[in-house]
Amino acid sequence: MNVLTYGEIMDGGVSVFHCVAREDEGNFSLTFSGVVRIDNPYRYLSLLLQDLRDILPKREISRSVLDFTELEFCNSNGFYVIMDIVELVYLLLPGPVLVRRLQEDDWQQETLPILLNLDEESIAARTTFEDVREL
Repeated sequence: MNVLTYGEIMDGGVSVFHCVAREDEGNFSLTFSGVVRIDNPYRYLSLLLQDLRDILPKREISRSVLDFTELEFCNSNGFYVIMDIVELVYLLLPGPVLVRRLQEDDWQQETLPILLNLDEESIAARTTFEDVREL
């Protein structure tokens, strides 16, 4: 898969969070890894958001995958930036969206449907979940 864009949060000089957007033959993948604990994640991820706004409308994507299986922790400030990233995927790309989440993680099971805005029928109709067992 080709990397389209990449977002990273640094904390104390160490990379603690990555968000990588990839595309391959009409399939789009967005992987969230690490932890979001800082007060203003937008400071680090605003370029990623702009890249997604610029890149996604130009791609011929038929299917998307949002992979949260490597996301270890996200504070309430991180919720908002994740919501904005996810909103761009649903807004700018057509087709079904597969959401990969950890089966045994209460936060991912309970909170991700809220962050994805599944109360909105058009989003819920496009979304399926794959619950992954942690290794």
